[in-house]
Amino acid sequence: MGKTAATENTVTVPKEEYNFLKELHKTVKRQQFLFRMEEAEKNLKAGKIKTVSIDKFIDGV
Repeated sequence: MGKTAATENTVTVPKEEYNFLKELHKTVKRQQFLFRMEEAEKNLKAGKIKTVSIDKFIDGV
């Protein structure tokens, strides 16, 4: 990897490394989302569902 210089609260990262880290972050987020969807599908098939009134759901959000 290239040089990394830290000044105060900022870090300078070469463009190539930055693009790599950015793509890695996107990939990890995508995998987390897919894992959560898979878990939700398993719970739905297993009958592990929770019913809540619309008002309570909106209040919870």
